[in-house]
Amino acid sequence: MLKELLISIVIASPLCEGEVVDTLDAVLVETSVKQIVPVERMASPVSVVSMAELEDRGIDSPKELSAVVPNLYIPDYGSSMTSSIYLRGFGSRMENPVLGLYVDDVPVLNKNAYDMDMLDVRRADLIRGPQGTLYGRNSMCGVLNLTTLSPSVYNGVRASLEYGSANTLSAKISAYDRTADGLAVGALVGYRHSDGFYTNEYDGGRCDRYDGVAMRLRLEKKLTPDLYFENIFSAGALEQGGWPYRQYVDGKLLPTSYNDKCAYSRLNVTEAVKLRYEGENCSLNSVSAFQALLDRMDLDQDFTAKSMFTLAQIQREAALTQEIVLKPKQGWKTDWWNWQSGAFAFYKGNRMSAPVNFKRDGINELILGNANANIPEDIAGGYDAPLAVREDDFVIGSEFMISTFGAALYHESYFTFGKWLLTAGLRLDYEGGVMDYRSDAAIHYMFRPTMRDWKRYETLYEGMVDNHYVEFLPKLSLLYEAGDLGGKGGIRAFATVSKGYRSGGFNTQIFSDILQNMMMNGLMADLGVYLDGSEEGVKAEHTAYRPEKSWNYEIGANMDYKSGNHRLNASASVFYISCRDQQITLFPPGKSTGRMMANVGRSRSMGAEFSALYDFKGFSASAAYGYTDARFTKYDDGHADCSGKRIPYSPEHTLNLRAGYAFGFRSDVVRHLEISADCSGIGSIWWDEANTLCQPFHIMAGADVRLDFKWFGLWMRADNILSEEYDVFYFKSIGNSFFQRGKPFRWSLGISLSL
Repeated sequence: MLKELLISIVIASPLCEGEVVDTLDAVLVETSVKQIVPVERMASPVSVVSMAELEDRGIDSPKELSAVVPNLYIPDYGSSMTSSIYLRGFGSRMENPVLGLYVDDVPVLNKNAYDMDMLDVRRADLIRGPQGTLYGRNSMCGVLNLTTLSPSVYNGVRASLEYGSANTLSAKISAYDRTADGLAVGALVGYRHSDGFYTNEYDGGRCDRYDGVAMRLRLEKKLTPDLYFENIFSAGALEQGGWPYRQYVDGKLLPTSYNDKCAYSRLNVTEAVKLRYEGENCSLNSVSAFQALLDRMDLDQDFTAKSMFTLAQIQREAALTQEIVLKPKQGWKTDWWNWQSGAFAFYKGNRMSAPVNFKRDGINELILGNANANIPEDIAGGYDAPLAVREDDFVIGSEFMISTFGAALYHESYFTFGKWLLTAGLRLDYEGGVMDYRSDAAIHYMFRPTMRDWKRYETLYEGMVDNHYVEFLPKLSLLYEAGDLGGKGGIRAFATVSKGYRSGGFNTQIFSDILQNMMMNGLMADLGVYLDGSEEGVKAEHTAYRPEKSWNYEIGANMDYKSGNHRLNASASVFYISCRDQQITLFPPGKSTGRMMANVGRSRSMGAEFSALYDFKGFSASAAYGYTDARFTKYDDGHADCSGKRIPYSPEHTLNLRAGYAFGFRSDVVRHLEISADCSGIGSIWWDEANTLCQPFHIMAGADVRLDFKWFGLWMRADNILSEEYDVFYFKSIGNSFFQRGKPFRWSLGISLSL
């Protein structure tokens, strides 16, 4: 049940009906159009999780891979939109990720869509370290390749039903078949519901309710003896609450209590067409995809019972991607030289509206409070609050049209000299972005000492900003194979140097702060008080941020051993990453309402990773451990010098241990009983750049039992058995601090069917 934590292999050949072959004894096939070297011969640490492992552990989304991959941390907080990913010390809560995500060779361009249901995923390959040569942007710390079940690999019907804590219900059914003329067809539909685990004390309802549906349709056919066609259509829709944040005051967490709507909804569609031409001297792969995303986020931005301000963010995004990969065959390659070359291009258009609605408490504290505090006594005329606003609420409207586009050419060569494998690669990557923006607001104000009627004041901020940059991404690696790889096992040692980057972008969530500053300065100027802008606020130059770049240096080794019923796989590596212009999420000082991405000086990360899997007859045990020491080496934002401090939100340690035993039965009805237990540890996590708040290392225990019959299976799972209390997120809003607690003890019961 725990096989293939490090290496899992699936044969892509016709199978018996209802049968999935997943064995270490099989020959590895390519699971990605860009995979030319088997995963066990890659000069990078690779965690490979098979379908059996995913299902045994109840891993339903990418964020749950944190439990099995060293140094990977994807916290479960907020909503499905907030897919914060931290790997080897780097990551962010907004915009561009450090981990690239590919589903059936199609890149997911919007991080909002990373938190997805992993339905019928055949295997998940997470390659750590920069993968810029083959994958380009936003793969600075690694790439996650998800390969879904293919009707060319599996024929039959699969279904499952699961019920658990918080009235959580998951259901899925899929069918795969091949027709007489060679057309392979697969279809899947899934549904998930949860009442939620967190209560909003303001109204007594649950914050994090969830309803989601997903579907996938897959067609595969051999059009000619040399041409293969594949079409994959997928769609998903969800609605959920979220943001069960608790205010932190004087060292204590207050109950979650907010009075305005917090919710998130998403509709996403992907249409992909894959073509593969198998010529005499080469193979040519084409992957074309269209992605559409419509999502909406509603936020009680102050997260308190006060009527301060709310945010409604609506995105309408469409993206096109095209990739072509050329690989040699026969005469185009030799015994000592193999290679692949490719080209990639994409376009993404995003039309976004993000109106901020200021309510009475927000007007009094954030607008009037700041303005009245700056009015000299000789002008105030004896009034404590000389400036007044007529509206009980007003809207700062923000409209954005963001176009992002790019193209790349890349090449990797693989040279074999006896037991040595040398890989050399280079990618030329261009990316551009243009943002047209318009932000406006209108209010009626009165200056009591001199005015007897209201005066309308309008503020407008509009313009265009663009980013353009070119990146060269080299890679050089060396792998040495020792031992008898065709016998009981062997050892592979590797060293690699590579460059990675994640793209720059635009700060859309900061425009309300910019307009607030402009409005306050304009009102004060009307009164004869001229300000230079708020020192604590944000300005127009903060609307864009630069790419983040890194160099990765790594050495490691992996080993596999098999003798009789004993099997051991293990890997270990150490790394050093030097980063320039690191992107971090900042909460501006003072009572600012937004947040923004910013580039900060230099940083570095060093650490080590270890994974092991041992099988003996029915017994299996696995371990995965990661250590990261990630720090700023140069960081001074004008308010504090954080050089030498640990990079926030990324854990110092990650740990997972799991052991289980499978009891076999000599019966045509009852196949086997599996009992497993696991524990995961994460921490320490610093919550701010100054390292004043910390989540200590904590451990969560789990267990599961599975009983498999001939046609169906039963299981029971439990997570966080000891009800460990821990925090998964920290942030500030208008000067207040908030935490979100991790989920409590959870259980589930399920049944699966396979025909």
